[in-house]
Amino acid sequence: MKIATAVIGMGTLTTIMGLVITGRKIGWGPFAGLYDLSDEVKAIARKYDVQECQHGIIFYGASNFRLWKEMENDLKGFKVQNHGFGGSTDKMLVKYADEILYPYHPDIVFLQTGSNDYVNLSGSDEEKVNMCMAFKKEMYEEFHEKLPETKFVVMSGLLLPGRSQYTTLTQRINESLKKLCDETEYLCFVDASDMTFDGTDYAEELFISDGIHLNHKGQLRWCEEYIRPQIERMIKDVKETKDN
Repeated sequence: MKIATAVIGMGTLTTIMGLVITGRKIGWGPFAGLYDLSDEVKAIARKYDVQECQHGIIFYGASNFRLWKEMENDLKGFKVQNHGFGGSTDKMLVKYADEILYPYHPDIVFLQTGSNDYVNLSGSDEEKVNMCMAFKKEMYEEFHEKLPETKFVVMSGLLLPGRSQYTTLTQRINESLKKLCDETEYLCFVDASDMTFDGTDYAEELFISDGIHLNHKGQLRWCEEYIRPQIERMIKDVKETKDN
């Protein structure tokens, strides 16, 4: 009995340690607070030399950007830079913009944080939507003020099987984001919500086991059906503007 108890205890400890390590690595879950984002931000700054990486296409957001390890290869032919960092929220995007956004003077920025911004908020869904959108609006205005020539692409929050309790809230925020982008010249909205949820079932085959982060199959679909077409449209618009 003592041996069985010890084995069970070790198994539980191993599971907890696995969660701690995963949480620290990607800034997710109850152990995300143990994750030091500043180290990851410094690593991004080291990877992309400011002098050499001007006027590119920056992906600035949370772990579904960060964990897209094949981004540069999947978007070969475009000058893309992956500035995603695990567990990031809009507040963190603002906090670290001086280090890994503004100095690069990007032509295009893709933004996505999704449910990270409201999983820990209290209040009604209406209050959460209002709080999130008020901050997003301020953030976009600040980004535009600092980077007036940059076009910003706002990616919809993905509808996640691992966070299905937030699906309705995510859909409401996506609707508000689309409305804001339609009214704002420097913002474009890309709605990829139907990629992962058809109204009845979630496309679980597009995710790793946590149901929150896309696997490479999911990343490729996100890329080919939503992201690449938007880049091509924007580059075409810029070229036509210059030609005129």
